[in-house]
Amino acid sequence: MEKPPRTFWQIWNLSFGFFGIQFGWGLQMANMSAIYEYLGARADQIPILWLAAPLTGLLVQPIVGRPATAPGAHWAGAGLTSSPARF
Repeated sequence: MEKPPRTFWQIWNLSFGFFGIQFGWGLQMANMSAIYEYLGARADQIPILWLAAPLTGLLVQPIVGRPATAPGAHWAGAGLTSSPARF
């Protein structure tokens, strides 16, 4: 199956949308240190808390992704493991 060609403006809109998502994510992450401190973390614990989410994703994604995309898997084709561009 051949993918339909995308126009410049379709690609522009997609890129601009992802820019907005990244900007929103950046704003949220900019406040995380204050949130960690509010929750009781000491200043020396904050760097490890910044690493917790990416490291968790690095470990969990292959564990969930492998069985989910296996042939005959219950979730296969359900869009649960698809790229964000397909949403």
